[in-house]
Amino acid sequence: MASGGGADWREVSQEIMRMVFENAGFCSASVVFKDHDRVKVSVRPIIVRGTCLWQFVRGGQSCNLCLKDARAEMLSVLNSDVSEVHVMTSDGDLHCRIAKRGTVLVSRGRSQTGRSVSKGHDHVKDYPLERYDFSKLLRVLGFADGASIKPSMYGKYRQVNEFLRILDTAIDDAPSVLKNGVFSIVDVGCGKSYLSFAAKAYIEKTREVTVSLTGVDIKEQVVDTCVKTAELMEWEDTVKFVQSDIAKFRPDRNVDLVVSLHACDTATDEAIAFGIELGAKLIVCAPCCQHELQKKLGGNLCRAVMRNGILRERMADILADAFRAEILRVAGYRTSVMEFVDQEATARNVLIRSVKTSRRGPEAVLTEYQELCEEWHCIPYLAERLSETMPCLAACKEDNGQERSQK
Repeated sequence: MASGGGADWREVSQEIMRMVFENAGFCSASVVFKDHDRVKVSVRPIIVRGTCLWQFVRGGQSCNLCLKDARAEMLSVLNSDVSEVHVMTSDGDLHCRIAKRGTVLVSRGRSQTGRSVSKGHDHVKDYPLERYDFSKLLRVLGFADGASIKPSMYGKYRQVNEFLRILDTAIDDAPSVLKNGVFSIVDVGCGKSYLSFAAKAYIEKTREVTVSLTGVDIKEQVVDTCVKTAELMEWEDTVKFVQSDIAKFRPDRNVDLVVSLHACDTATDEAIAFGIELGAKLIVCAPCCQHELQKKLGGNLCRAVMRNGILRERMADILADAFRAEILRVAGYRTSVMEFVDQEATARNVLIRSVKTSRRGPEAVLTEYQELCEEWHCIPYLAERLSETMPCLAACKEDNGQERSQK
């Protein structure tokens, strides 16, 4: 993996144009814009009646363009307010992110020899788990029966593949995590560990490093099931599962990635606090229900919303994830909140992806967090959990508490 910082956007744009229109191995490209609710444009080559066209998809609407029109459209897209660009070809990948101050950060991935180019008119998903032979993993996890994915497992299969795409991008943003040749994952509230088992297999295949996986769950039966899965994969030397409350667990090595999928209520906060306290380089979590914060919301603020149970619940979901993202930024993580999978697959489809960049975020981020606390007259559980590790959150708690008591 080669990476660079402070690249010239014009040169990067020209490289992207060449990859999309002059590379016979072009597979797909995606462009994400700033400050537009993560609106994305996707591009892929297709064959229609023997003619090669480029399909652009934006907000569920698609159009198929000839070379001349496609080049003009792509130039227009790249000249817009771009946040990220990811291009995949059979020769290799390019990922570009434009930081807030306009710095252009570029990383390039090595050739993916197992990737094929599909130009069929009917959209064929490029699933990471189909780029290489992961048939044994899919059988052991119960996803596949022979050579085909079980219909009952297809939703989970899509979820795992989307997670791998997100993880791929996160690793590109933090290439230093691969320097030691070992990548350490801790799965908090691991359940059956579908995501982490798939991540181990995929990262080892694509990044040529050894992945050390530790799963933590409070349920003994869950741990026993995961141990058997690791044995079937012959991963006993690099995988272990521990029955423990995450608040009491401490790993025996540095942690590169903390994963938490749909941990209920404050369990997600415990996973985030665990990652922050250990200085994990990457934290990826998909939160679930938010009962703890929901109980704190009240008073005269937004009574039109708060008096309706379903609206109160959804507001708590939004606020809890906003608090989590802000606290991660205060802790020095570059954080994105995004849609994980389609709403049809699960109502809990928000994912928080964080990449460690510094010891502490800028003062403006702490101010944003404090304003959020003051506006909603509540302190999130994660701030209370981290009050000793991050005194700035504790100070905010005291100020907020005094202000409320005076009122």
